[in-house]
Amino acid sequence: MFVLLGGFLLGMVAFGFEGSRFVMERARLSDAMEQAALALSAEDNGNLTAEARSRNQYLATQYFKRYMRNEKSVSSPNISVSGVINVPGSNGNVQYVEYRVDAVTTHDSWFSSTYFPSFNKVVEVGDNGASRKYRSNIDVVFATDFSGSMTDQMPGSGGNSKITELKRIVLKLSDELYNYNVNNKVGFVPFNWGTSRDGRCKIALSTNPRLNIIDEYDLRRLDGREGAVVDYAATVNAIPNDPINGIDVPLSSVHPRSNWACLLTSVSHEVELTSSKSQLSAINSMTAGGGTFVSSGILRAAQVLSKSTAAKRVLVIVSDGEDDPNVKLTTNLINAGMCEKIKQVMATRYSVGKIAFVGVGYKPSTDWTKCVGVSNFYVSQNIAQLEEDLRRAVFEEVGHNTLKRF
Repeated sequence: MFVLLGGFLLGMVAFGFEGSRFVMERARLSDAMEQAALALSAEDNGNLTAEARSRNQYLATQYFKRYMRNEKSVSSPNISVSGVINVPGSNGNVQYVEYRVDAVTTHDSWFSSTYFPSFNKVVEVGDNGASRKYRSNIDVVFATDFSGSMTDQMPGSGGNSKITELKRIVLKLSDELYNYNVNNKVGFVPFNWGTSRDGRCKIALSTNPRLNIIDEYDLRRLDGREGAVVDYAATVNAIPNDPINGIDVPLSSVHPRSNWACLLTSVSHEVELTSSKSQLSAINSMTAGGGTFVSSGILRAAQVLSKSTAAKRVLVIVSDGEDDPNVKLTTNLINAGMCEKIKQVMATRYSVGKIAFVGVGYKPSTDWTKCVGVSNFYVSQNIAQLEEDLRRAVFEEVGHNTLKRF
């Protein structure tokens, strides 16, 4: 009986040991291809140029080498890239590109024999992976600190001021956004202690009583024991509109000793959402000067973004110092729910509203992570870091694994 059953028993042992081994190898190969597909979608090079195809092949091959180290051989990964596909019901505002990777590995069988049932001497294991990179059109508004300290130099700038380098980076990222999708738009809201529009000083901050003149002492005492008091609930509830008692006075009503407010000492103006490179390039001629009130820029940027029709909306806040002369206003606005209300206004069916904060050369005392989240808070100590942080704030989509072929 043993002799008669010996071949069968040896075959069962061979299939048991090697079968489980090849199942594990296929699982590891599957992981390698899923990760390779994600890497391809993260870079999203497409396949229209020889350079793009070469880069895709290199990425996929490197992932396979790291995951599949003990195989007899690994075939060159086969990569397919779909065209741009519109998501149904998005009216062309959301598209995706699909990356698929497949490969075959060969393995020497441990128990291959002609005397009992077993695997072939060389066994091939294959699988595939897929990932989609969504290309929703995106509107980005930069709320940018134009206070006097932004004219200072920063490490790595080659002698240029922070504001000069910041404008260069914003225009560079905007070019990438425009090239990525012709429907993308960019807005630019400069602020110091307030914003300036149409010859008026405007801050979407509700005060009681309403301010009819901007005076240094009123602003320093704002929300204090004397002078006007901020109505935080009314300010937040009005977003993205101007509150009834918002600050809206002619620039001529700004007292000379308050020249640090409303961009009086700078040549700056906001740029509404636009897909025109020439229109956005007007920021090159803008100058900085004055104090800082970050929330004035945030509240105005929320109004600009409220006009967006894009599937995805991003607000990027850039500042190099604490609010001056009144640091507690922004903290109180955050605690009153300013950021949550802005995110609600920015949210679409395809994306939640995103706010990012970039501190230029300083770590703020205000806890901005309560507003933007830990992953969207950056502190840049040099120009190279500033460019990288701004890029991460704007471009965040990596890709999503999708169903593979079975």
